[in-house]
Amino acid sequence: MEEAIFLLNMTFLLLVAGICSVVFKKLKMPPIIGYLTAGIILANYWVGESEDTETIVSILASMGLVLLMFCIGMELNLKKLKKAGAFALMVALIQLPLMIFGGYIFGMMMGWSVIQSILFGAIISGSSTAVVTAVLRDQGKLSKDDIETIILITVIEDVAQVMILSMASPLLTGSAMEFDSIVWMLLIIMIFMVAAVSIGLLFVPRAIDWIGAKMPDEILLITSLGMCFAMSLVSVWIGMSMAIGAFLMGVVVSQSKSSSEIEHDVTPMKDIFMAMFFISIGLEIAPSDILDNIIMILIIFAIYAILKFSSVFLAYFVGNKSMRLGFMSSISLMAMGEFAFIIAKAGFDAGVLSQPFYTSVIGAALVSMVALPILSKDSSKICDYVYNHAPKPALNAILRAEEVRDRHYSKIALTSKTTASKFRTKSFFAYIDILLIVGVEVVFYLFTSDMTNFLSNNMRGSLSYSACYTIVLAVNFVAVAIPLYNMIRNLKFVEKVLIDSERRAEAKGEGDLQKRSMRFHKAFVRLNNWVLVFVIDFIILIVVPNSVGLVEHLAAMLGGIGIILLIYAYKNRTGTD
Repeated sequence: MEEAIFLLNMTFLLLVAGICSVVFKKLKMPPIIGYLTAGIILANYWVGESEDTETIVSILASMGLVLLMFCIGMELNLKKLKKAGAFALMVALIQLPLMIFGGYIFGMMMGWSVIQSILFGAIISGSSTAVVTAVLRDQGKLSKDDIETIILITVIEDVAQVMILSMASPLLTGSAMEFDSIVWMLLIIMIFMVAAVSIGLLFVPRAIDWIGAKMPDEILLITSLGMCFAMSLVSVWIGMSMAIGAFLMGVVVSQSKSSSEIEHDVTPMKDIFMAMFFISIGLEIAPSDILDNIIMILIIFAIYAILKFSSVFLAYFVGNKSMRLGFMSSISLMAMGEFAFIIAKAGFDAGVLSQPFYTSVIGAALVSMVALPILSKDSSKICDYVYNHAPKPALNAILRAEEVRDRHYSKIALTSKTTASKFRTKSFFAYIDILLIVGVEVVFYLFTSDMTNFLSNNMRGSLSYSACYTIVLAVNFVAVAIPLYNMIRNLKFVEKVLIDSERRAEAKGEGDLQKRSMRFHKAFVRLNNWVLVFVIDFIILIVVPNSVGLVEHLAAMLGGIGIILLIYAYKNRTGTD
């Protein structure tokens, strides 16, 4: 490539991006929109755009993606997360599954494939750390602590989307994979991520701190970036996205004492190359495509906004925050994250997402970024308007729910610190158990046929297909029974605490539960755990769609119960021996 061509391309890329960003900044819009607009302009209205331009932008965009992920990983300081991230983690754990599940259901309703629906749920699950941070700090509508909590939520969302991307990357081939290949792939991903963080934490922070104390700052920066690209290379070698390795190295480097200096020096580089990443996305979008898909863009934005607002509002409600704070925080998170572009681009490059689908997602993300400053600025007025004009039955129901929640929390607060701590812990693990159950059922729903074919092929015709299917359902029954049993035990502890607190309140004349409700709570606590497990497990087995009848379901349940009893008997025997 000649020097003149390179300089010409860089001149137009950076100047057009700079001018567009200035214009949108004057309009109080995020600079990301300016970068995307610059890409659209250069792709469609600049005659000098050529293969050289695409090559330059592609290389620089890859640099931007790696540095962006490295910085996101550095923001996830484990010490900070341990100290102040309990509430943020709870919000993320509640709203992320709801967003992914809601996106998946919408995708299936639209007639999209399973992988497209899952990708759509993953795309809309996160919020933009950069846009949300800039808007909230510029407007100052919330307190510093509340803003930091929201930013931490976006970082945790990024972590979750990194995990989704790491699992989806090998699957974005457009071809079917055998069940054993999928299992092996997931094992490799888990081993790589755990090993990278565990081994990295043992050596990298010490090496970084030694270099930071003994060497100039530029050597510290170069060494850190070298480690970042090395981990990205390893990530690519094992079939994952290079973004995953960069993120993991960022998490590891964040534990060093020199992390703040590294982040300070990397940020200007990240800003330049990140601009190239978003320009590269804009280069693949035509204005005519946006106009042709405007209805789908608005529908996707509406789905995203409704799911994001309702899920975050619910999480703040569960976290015992005020309705007003929950309302304003929910609005403050309604901007699709950078990972909406990263995951969508990965799907588009792999041929899983079509051009209209890809354009619609990018368009919806742009709409959300444009809408966020407007909505966030007037979030307090919107909250007042909703409160004054909401239908009375709906408003009264919400206020009653808030009153009941406050009473329960106040009663739990009167218990000992140990009991209150165990109550929160048991409630948290009960929710995790529910997510595990849902995850197990999703896996079996997607791969039951593959598992059955795998078993049938290995049995070489000694068992019928129906019998193999029943065996897989029995394994499903056992797999669900494990987290289900733990969930019931945790919920029973929660119920016992609520019953005891209600009894103390009744003694003071402050009880609020009806006798019928109290009888239900007491009956639940008295029921045998395994009876509840078998009944609920069988209901789940029937409700989740499959291709066999009631007889096979009953056989699967009996087989599953038999396996559980054998395991239980073996454990008791080895325990007594």
